[in-house]
Amino acid sequence: MSLASRVVAVKGLRPGDAVGYGSRFGAQVPRRIGVVPAGYADGLDLRLEGRGHVLIRGRRVPVVGAVSMDMMTVDVTGLDDVQPGDEVVIIGRQGLKSWQEIDVREMAAAIGTTPYEIVCRIGARIERQYMTSHGDTEARR
Repeated sequence: MSLASRVVAVKGLRPGDAVGYGSRFGAQVPRRIGVVPAGYADGLDLRLEGRGHVLIRGRRVPVVGAVSMDMMTVDVTGLDDVQPGDEVVIIGRQGLKSWQEIDVREMAAAIGTTPYEIVCRIGARIERQYMTSHGDTEARR
């Protein structure tokens, strides 16, 4: 199983700037933040804030700030090549030479729940693509 989205914006934070509901993540030093259109309405857990990670350009980056209804923010500081349109893997594998992976067991352990809860929460508005044994895909809503 994999769950992916795309970066829609990359913003700079100055020391003292904050992101997320209630300004729950405050920058102590300059930061680059990626905005990802995926949130708790899609089934992502609020507890991912400060505990979860996603993959961008084959690298693990932390979820920062509160996970909102339709968006989450990730810290891409140090990844100067990240730009809008880049794939964000929330669950699954990414990378060509040496791939990285975040599976449901890792995500569940990070937030103190079970893998079943992670899978069952994935919302109905998420497009599903089912793979055949021949590698073909079929999209369903």
